[in-house]
Amino acid sequence: MCGIVGIIGGRPVSRLIYHSLFSIQHRGQSSAGKLTYDGNIHVYKDAGLVREVLNDDRKINTPGNVGIGHTRYSTAGMDDVDSLKQNAQPEYLVNPFLATVHNGNIYNGPEVAKKMKRTPRTDCDIQWLLLPMADQLYKKDLAVETIADACSKVMTMVKGSYSALFLADAGDHPFLFAMTDPYKIRPLVLGKSDGTYCLTSETRVFKKVNFEYVKDIPGGSVVIIDEEGNIFEKQLIKKQEKPCMFEFVYFAKPDSRINGRSVHSVRVQIGRLLAERYPVDADIVVPVPESGRRYATGFSRESGVPLDEGLMKDKDERSFIQQTQESRDKVVEEGLSYLRSVLNGKRVILVDDSIVRGTNIRKLVHGIKAAGAKEVHIRIGCPPLIAPCYLGIDMRSKKEFMARDANGKIKTWDTMAKEIGADSLAYTGIEDLKVAIGSDICKGCIEFPEGYPPSMQEDVVKFYNNKKRGMRAYECM
Repeated sequence: MCGIVGIIGGRPVSRLIYHSLFSIQHRGQSSAGKLTYDGNIHVYKDAGLVREVLNDDRKINTPGNVGIGHTRYSTAGMDDVDSLKQNAQPEYLVNPFLATVHNGNIYNGPEVAKKMKRTPRTDCDIQWLLLPMADQLYKKDLAVETIADACSKVMTMVKGSYSALFLADAGDHPFLFAMTDPYKIRPLVLGKSDGTYCLTSETRVFKKVNFEYVKDIPGGSVVIIDEEGNIFEKQLIKKQEKPCMFEFVYFAKPDSRINGRSVHSVRVQIGRLLAERYPVDADIVVPVPESGRRYATGFSRESGVPLDEGLMKDKDERSFIQQTQESRDKVVEEGLSYLRSVLNGKRVILVDDSIVRGTNIRKLVHGIKAAGAKEVHIRIGCPPLIAPCYLGIDMRSKKEFMARDANGKIKTWDTMAKEIGADSLAYTGIEDLKVAIGSDICKGCIEFPEGYPPSMQEDVVKFYNNKKRGMRAYECM
């Protein structure tokens, strides 16, 4: 799960990309980068946050009326600093000149490699998009028809999820183009401002750079834009879209919209349904900041139990997307304070978005009770996570989910409540989740394997059964 942005028009785009990257920093915190183009390539990328990588005017203000940027959440390659540096995006080639960023996960890399003429220079799965595309465009006159044909051929080669942006040059006539997977697992939206166009992961970017939302890009599509603002769009493969349910419950910011649905409103509605289905006598509803806030709002409104801030966030980092368990624990331990004046003597309903490994929620329950709470009841916006994601979320092992026991069986909610020290535990049901989101969704991590798109189910079962220690979920084919 990453953040991508591409901008093209009749004015310099570097600073627009820089500000856009801050708006999607939450989508990836392991590396960042941007590339602009004016006949020369101007690229800066490294491990770290946007403010650390693009840390002076020389890097922020690079020339060019077209460019792409990326914030990376690592789901491919190793997690040491050297690997994060090496796999930072944008990635590019010079013959032909082609640069790209992507959000998602290509899981059939070895199969794609057999069809390529080039050797990958990193272990990031972006190579399975960049190199086949370069092969298709090599020694060809770059035009809309050529690009569309190349995208069509690459789509038939790769399996997985992708919303990808490419920057290609035809002499003095560069193109920015996008490609989405047929199921539209990962979001991509188009905006405009005075003849300048922006393709990015979330609509909140448009507010940051004063662009107007145009549309969500459909699945299986190619969108091609030149510097004059001419746009070509074609849906090459049409399937039932299945946007990732985790975008709605965790990754996207609440002020974004996905397929016309307000992420804020979806989370509030999930909270309402939780209160309706699983009420509990309590004194206060407490959100886990910031991820549980909208769910808690909905729960409080439906239940009538007052909302109060019993936890205070000290650090603006997301524990789930940290690269190691040690760093996740550190974010939790250093990132929250417990307000005794709010919690002492109270029956607390603690509301959050999801539970993966259970480490964080245990610490929270312990901290709340240490602050004097009489009871702690957990309500979770996402159904129990039971299987790895093979489409762009780093859940490596089928054994790391709190919802499964050592033998792989699904635990009861009462069993899990006892394990984390809570007085009760309840999750949103899958059908309620679909109702709140208002459309079909990819739900393979909560309903395995049936929750995956039909054409992927045989593949993901093989991954699941071939899991090897220390390897990422999709690397086990």
